Formats: sequence, C-alpha cells, structure tokens
Amino acid sequence: MKRRLYLTAAMLGMGVFLFAGCGNDQKNKNSVNGTESTELAATDAFDYDVNDYVKLGEYKKLAVRYPVPVLTEDDVQMEIEYLLDENTQYNEMTDRGAQDGDLLSITYTGTIDGKEFDGGSDSDYEFILGDEEFFEDFEKNLIGKKAGETFSFKTTFPEDYDEELNGQEAEFSVTMNSISEIVVPEYNDAFIKEVTDYDTVAAYEEGLQEELMVSAQNEAMATAGEDALQMAIANAEITGYPQQLYDACYESTMQEYQEYADMIGIEISEFIDDDSSLEDEVLNWVNEILVSQAIAEKEGFEITDDNYSEDAGKLAEEFGYTALEEFQEDYGEVYVKVNLMKDKAVRYLYENAEVEEVSEEEYYSELEGEELEEIEEESDSGTEILFEDDTE
Repeated sequence: MKRRLYLTAAMLGMGVFLFAGCGNDQKNKNSVNGTESTELAATDAFDYDVNDYVKLGEYKKLAVRYPVPVLTEDDVQMEIEYLLDENTQYNEMTDRGAQDGDLLSITYTGTIDGKEFDGGSDSDYEFILGDEEFFEDFEKNLIGKKAGETFSFKTTFPEDYDEELNGQEAEFSVTMNSISEIVVPEYNDAFIKEVTDYDTVAAYEEGLQEELMVSAQNEAMATAGEDALQMAIANAEITGYPQQLYDACYESTMQEYQEYADMIGIEISEFIDDDSSLEDEVLNWVNEILVSQAIAEKEGFEITDDNYSEDAGKLAEEFGYTALEEFQEDYGEVYVKVNLMKDKAVRYLYENAEVEEVSEEEYYSELEGEELEEIEEESDSGTEILFEDDTE
C-alpha cells in the first residue's frame, strides 16, 4: 500500500502534537460581534461534519511493529560531511586556468560529421573537474583554460562509452563561463566551535550521535503510528467524502508532483502511471484526513490559534524558514494544518497501540513481502479477468 508520510516524522521529532481544528462545526467566532475569525479559520475544504462520512471501528490497542533504529558510523560521517559542505567556500578564479578539483561552469556544443547529436550540448553546466563526469579526454582539454575563453577541440569517445557514440570522433566548442576554487574547511575543534554550539570535535560527535538517535527513534515511532493509522482506516466504515476536501487534496498532490517534475526536468505524465493510480493516492490521503479527524474529535484533541502559530512556526524553522507566512506560502496553509492534525492522531494511535519491537531488517523485509503479496494478488486478479474475457 502506498503511503503519504508527509511531515509526520519531522513533527514527531519536534514534539508537536496538534489538531488543526479542521472540519469542526464549532467555528471560531468573535465573542464581540459573532463574526467568524479569519486569523486561522479553516478553509472551505474542511467545512463539513466528519461524522457524516466516518464511523470509527477499533483504533486502540492495535498491534504494530516498531523498527528499532541502529545508528552506524556512516550515519555520523554523513552528517559531518554535510556540515563541511555547508561551510565550503567557492572562490571564483579569474587569474588562472582550470585545474582538477575546481567547480566549472561551461557551455558546450558537440558535433559529429558537422551535425549536433543528442546529449552533446548544454548551457551553464556545472561540475567538478576531475570527478569523471565527462570522459577523460574531454576533461583534459579543459585543463588550463581560463574563465571567458571559448575554444574548440576534437576528441574520440571511448569504446565503452555509449552504444551510439562508442569510438566516434566528435568536435566540441566550449565556453568556460566560470572557474571556482573549492575550499573545504579543516575539520577540527576551531571549526566546530565556530559553526556549532560545541567547543570540540569530540563533544560535537557525541551530541550528534544523540540527536541522530532521537531523530531515528521519532521516525520509527512515526512509521509504527502510520501503520496504526492504516489499520484504523481499514477498521472504519467510510461512506464517502466531502468533494471540497477531495479537490483540495487532489490540487495539493498535483502541485507536489509538478514541483518534483520541474525539479528533475521531466513531464509530470512520466511518473503518474494513470488517472486511477492518482485517484487511489488522493483517496487514501482523504481517508487518512477523515479518520485522523474523527479520532481527534472523539478523543477531544484541542487546538487554539496561539498553539497553531507557535507549533507551525517551530515546524517552519525545522524546514529552514524564518517566517511562518513564507512556509505556508510554499506548502500551503491547508497542507500544514492537515499534517499537524494527522500528527496528533498518529501519536495518539502509537501511544495506545500494542507495540512489538523488531529489528529494522525484520520490519522492512516483512513489509516487502506484504507488498509483494499485494502485487501478486493484483496480478492474479487481472489474470482471472483475462480468462473470463477469453471464454466469453
């Protein structure tokens, strides 16, 4: 079963357990004039009574597995490298030619027999010289060239390069747009004291291990809580959904896909299998919202405007935003509220579940087995339909 993890793990790590007050008939009223407050009023997407659509089944004491996290040296080293990357300087060089280890920006056009070929041209392409992003002879022709130079050279593609280009001679015209020297800081006590709240490398790594373990534990709790939510959905009787909620989820999903497609430079249709798979995903999200909301209302979760502002603000900071307004503009206020609500429900389900601790390997191997069974069942179902069609 596909899952939308959204922001749940991040919010569990912050200790943010809020219900965003969506869909409650008790709309925020100004006590003076009786008008609706617009400060944090729910959008039209949540203007409904959840009890019209959901009858909860069993949602307490559900049997879930908690994948016990294990922290490795690679996990710690990855964070150290990330810290170094964050503080790496790129000094633009104008008085010398390119050399191995420099970050280059080039614009190039390649031709074979005077004709351009697929993949042989690009503009403002950035890469580190010497990292073998291009084949060796191509990169050798860039060494020593200065920023602003335009030059041409002939080269031969390696025999094992590409089926269509193997061994072919090509001519490239290249403009060296810029050259930047990469200066990685030295990893020592002085560096750690300058860029972190720790005084020494040893203290930083000790604190880092603690932070990573807490984060991994929160993620494992979120995983188990998500499993409990899926069980609660399966146990509930869902008779429909508010169209405005479906529309809001559909719009948010499409926006999410479009931004991802734009980021990796493909058409959105390339990773949406078909309309039915998209509809299934949206419906699953709608069901998560409805059941989370029904649990929240039944258990009396509360939220105030002040709580929302404070905790959504903390979430924004976790994502690198300095202002809640900017965070909401990028993700959408509805998206943030939905996840705050779902977070509280997921935490409640986890805290009231029958939790079995298992290794990560056991958890994910069993999960893969369950997903494989689902695929096989779908495949078997499809085969039966084909046989029925053939016999008619």
